[in-house]
Amino acid sequence: MKRIAQLIVIALVLLSCSKDKQIASTDVKSETVKKAEIETKITNILAKMTLKEKAGQMLNIGLPAILKGGYWEPKDSADFNKDKFKKFIVDYAIGSIHNTPGFIPEKEVWYQIVKTIQDSAMQKSRLGIPILYGIDNIHGANYVNGSVMFPHQIAVAATWNTELSRIGGEITSYESRAASLPWNFNPNADVATNPLWGRIGESFGEDPYLISEMTNAYIQGSQEKGLENSTSTAVCVKHFVGYGAGRNGKDRANAIIPENSLRQYFLPPFEKAVKGGAMGIMISSNAVNGIPCHLNTYYITDILKGEMDYKGVVISDFSDVEFLVEAHASAKDKREATKLAVNSGIDLLMNPYDIDVVDFIVELVETGEISIERVNDAVTRILRLKFYLNLFETPYNNPNEYPEFGSEKHIAANYKTASEAITLLKNKNEILPLSSTKKILVTGYAANSINMLNGAWSRSFLGRETKYNDPTKLTILDAVKKQVGAKNVEFVAGTDYLDDINSDVAVSKTKNADYIVVCVGEIPASEKPSDINELDLPKIQQELVKKLAKTGKPIILVLVQGRPRIIKDIEPLVDGILMAYLPGQEGGRAISDIIFGDVNPSGKLPYTYPKYTGNILPYYYKKADIRDISWGYDGFYPQFEFGFGLSYTTFEYSNLSIDKDTLSNSEEFKVSVTVENTGDRAGNEAVEVFVKDVVATVSPDAKKLIRFNKINLKAGEAKTVEFKLTTKDLESIGIDNNWVIEPGEFEILVGGNPQELLKHKIYYKN
Repeated sequence: MKRIAQLIVIALVLLSCSKDKQIASTDVKSETVKKAEIETKITNILAKMTLKEKAGQMLNIGLPAILKGGYWEPKDSADFNKDKFKKFIVDYAIGSIHNTPGFIPEKEVWYQIVKTIQDSAMQKSRLGIPILYGIDNIHGANYVNGSVMFPHQIAVAATWNTELSRIGGEITSYESRAASLPWNFNPNADVATNPLWGRIGESFGEDPYLISEMTNAYIQGSQEKGLENSTSTAVCVKHFVGYGAGRNGKDRANAIIPENSLRQYFLPPFEKAVKGGAMGIMISSNAVNGIPCHLNTYYITDILKGEMDYKGVVISDFSDVEFLVEAHASAKDKREATKLAVNSGIDLLMNPYDIDVVDFIVELVETGEISIERVNDAVTRILRLKFYLNLFETPYNNPNEYPEFGSEKHIAANYKTASEAITLLKNKNEILPLSSTKKILVTGYAANSINMLNGAWSRSFLGRETKYNDPTKLTILDAVKKQVGAKNVEFVAGTDYLDDINSDVAVSKTKNADYIVVCVGEIPASEKPSDINELDLPKIQQELVKKLAKTGKPIILVLVQGRPRIIKDIEPLVDGILMAYLPGQEGGRAISDIIFGDVNPSGKLPYTYPKYTGNILPYYYKKADIRDISWGYDGFYPQFEFGFGLSYTTFEYSNLSIDKDTLSNSEEFKVSVTVENTGDRAGNEAVEVFVKDVVATVSPDAKKLIRFNKINLKAGEAKTVEFKLTTKDLESIGIDNNWVIEPGEFEILVGGNPQELLKHKIYYKN
């Protein structure tokens, strides 16, 4: 009987597995059938469309273009200009809209705006095609009043926790859809190679692998329920390609990127995004090697649509078609610029102000300068995204059906992300955490500002408007007062961004303080307004620290900034340093909770923090990059290295092992390491895995990140962490610009501190 019972159990298990396979097979088949049906619908619509209607689908305008008043005129209501509205939405049947109405609506107001547009597009235009609405909700649904605003991407990268990126994408999608905004111009997959570039704060940092993993996690959070789901948004990954590599560190500046560097560093995040299901990609505003990206057929058609087999929409950035005339001097007029952009492979032209590109496209097709096949391809991609988003059936969403909008659950996720991002860079004599019974002087430009915590793209473009600030959110000063009691806190601003306000008063207030918390940082800015000419922290903010240091009181320095600013002169004067990045609405209390020990810091730098303005190198520099004048090899002088971050506990790494010492062909191997919490409190630790090719024809990088995993360990607890790798992880771009592994020695480097990595040698042979 026992044997019979076993056979019955086995049979039931097999039957269950068979059913699971059938269900999985049915799901795949169903998805395939759905996509085939959509392609048929697209073909049918295309057959009915006039050339003008096709060209109309290829236009993305700014919402203010169809509102009363000038485009940039301040507004407090979304009143449509009837003539322009009819011309754009009904007569020309444009394909897409972006931007805000000039103020920041609540989700209910967004619903009315989008409903008005969609009802007209679908009921009054000839073919009834819905509008595709896109928005820059880049750290939460920041353009929906009342939404949760997360830390900026650079802070999310500093968590080294992809699950937090996924959750951020999921919540951003939910709260965007609550406002009937189905397409998000995010995430940013730029590789930021120069911290002078202000938008480094909107990026995931300098490392292609970390960027790829964080980008992919965000995409999955945004889209994993299916684009047709009313809580999902389609992503639009930006900016393809090389936007973060401007030669002079300025926004939209020309980048010099050789083919091998393009393929080694800049393409991988976009390749991962395409494989992860991205259906929107925005083109970079700059030029690479003197060729504007908006007319670069090799990048867009050959690589993105060809090599990567990308099936989604390629959209231009704001006014960048006309900037081919005005900024790049690569086209004589807007008509020629339109021709170059469309022929390069751009499908949707973000022409914010006017409708003239539609007429240009019609004329260019009629004269044979743009093929009808190119137009059909563009319109197919645009319609495909609209069908995937189910806009033909559900063009807008009832805001009352989103009960979790701005909820405590979403706020908690926001706080957790900010808490795990903040990076402890210095803790002399374990001064941190501070006791809550001490008297604190809080000072500095960033100490009492929600706007500085939120950064740019926070209700307003630059993030400097105070009228949208949530009064329930705490500045750093507010949070410190709440922690230790207002009677134990003195506050003096000390400085503005560039000017002294009352630094002498700040110094005078130190006599009653046990500790000084100095909060320095940058004025909120993005794009061209974020350009700076020197990387040093503004002199007046450094002077405040120097004056305070003369008092002999211990100083905690809090850096509220997206990019690293040079602090080599004041670093020796302070006892503790926290890198807060741009931590968002919950940043004030997260910073305070770390200062006073309610949270154990676990962030690690997602970029190399330079010590000198003239020595800016990513961690994956070449050996020849660091030869100093004595021909030695110690010319890498960071203030803090990529991947560095301290904790209030200590972690010890041991027993690094690899299951194979010699590899060949396409082979898998396992790396394991034991991590023990040797301190007296629980902590999170990001375990980092690098590979170093010892000798290669193309000079190898110092090392390359290939895996990471964030773990939690109780005091005294040890865990063995295992990573599955393949020989593909050893590859680099070779002399013929293809991925290759040359036979020879490699080093696997594992740890949590870049200066104390365990090392294990392996060998690869053909």
